[in-house]
Amino acid sequence: MSENQAYDRGIWSAPGTWREALQFNRAGSPDYWLLAIFGAILVLGLVMLYSASFVSAAYEHEGGSMYYLGRQLRWVLLGALGALVAMRVDYRFWRRFSVSGMVVVVLLLLAVVLLPEAIVPEINGAKRWFKIGPFSAQPSQLAYLVFVVYIADWLSKRGQRLRRVAYGLVPFATILGLLAGLMILEPDMGTAVILVLIGAVVFLVAGADLKQFTLAGLLGGGIFLLLARFAPYRWARLMAFINPWDDPTGIGYHLVHNQMALGTGGLFGVGLGQGRQKFYWLPSAYSDSIFAVIGEELGLLGCLLFIALFLWVAYRGYTIALRAPDRYGLLLGVGITSWISFQALLNMMVVAGLLPFTGMTLPFVSYGGSSLASCMTAMGILLNLSCYENTREPSYARPHRRRGDWWTRLSRPGRSGRSPRREPGVVRRH
Repeated sequence: MSENQAYDRGIWSAPGTWREALQFNRAGSPDYWLLAIFGAILVLGLVMLYSASFVSAAYEHEGGSMYYLGRQLRWVLLGALGALVAMRVDYRFWRRFSVSGMVVVVLLLLAVVLLPEAIVPEINGAKRWFKIGPFSAQPSQLAYLVFVVYIADWLSKRGQRLRRVAYGLVPFATILGLLAGLMILEPDMGTAVILVLIGAVVFLVAGADLKQFTLAGLLGGGIFLLLARFAPYRWARLMAFINPWDDPTGIGYHLVHNQMALGTGGLFGVGLGQGRQKFYWLPSAYSDSIFAVIGEELGLLGCLLFIALFLWVAYRGYTIALRAPDRYGLLLGVGITSWISFQALLNMMVVAGLLPFTGMTLPFVSYGGSSLASCMTAMGILLNLSCYENTREPSYARPHRRRGDWWTRLSRPGRSGRSPRREPGVVRRH
């Protein structure tokens, strides 16, 4: 196979060892705008976490009002280590561990379902966390990170054959269905929905046939509706979404107080730390519903600030992905950006009462160490990818200006791609 053919299929050589990955020549420096926005969300998130959690921490834990913030800061340190390593190591190096990583994640998700409650305690009717002494971790959050790396590697090698049902759609649906099914068994429908959305977007960008993609989407939507209909607690959440004021399960109570918190804040909010809903009126104030606390204490302007920051992350992330020097980088960047963006969007929409309730954290803001560390490591990978950003559109993403077939060119492997080592345009914009 020639070097150009290898580039078209996305399987050229990657750094083989840690030493090579660390010493691999980068074309430029990371995207400082993305780094600054990431840092701003993280700092603001810690401030809001303390504001939302100090009441519960003071009454429930001997550590005092700093209990949740202190635990979150430990995960920040771990996540910062992961982000620094990921930002320094060549992004192509991770694809060497995609298969083994997927095997480990599947085994962890199986263990969560099968192990006894002494190791995997049932919390609010779900078994999602490993707990050994003071340490606890949620494997489904690690699954996001491993899945994005794996599916980017897997799809980047398929080329035009991806449009064949037996070679593309069927194995892809099997992989996605296995992970989503294990998450639903915990049960954790919200996490499974995010995983499916990530996979769908990456599959579409990789070159999925639109007819097959539409059929698969309809089939997947039907399966989720059936799962919701025949699980009483899921159906109760749908009914509570329709009429939250007449709901005996307590889910409607949660939805109502989310909206009360948002409405109380007005334009400027009642002041940082001055919110009242977190005084045991609003369940999960420092995790699932922290956006409601933001709305109450910082008002509409505070909510718009967080929305703008996440939109800017999405813009920068997708820009980096589209300017990646190879198909693997394109799909990896799209997967990471979709993960962070969709999770933030769905959390905000649930709090605002625009979607049925599901336990989903706000990335970099909500309390939850596994989610925070995984998201920070993913951002490190995206920042490393930005070091190879191509100022000129790569051959696989270059539109035909006269015919306007941008989507067709984007969704197919490069027809005139050249090796990234021969590409003179791989430099940072500044």
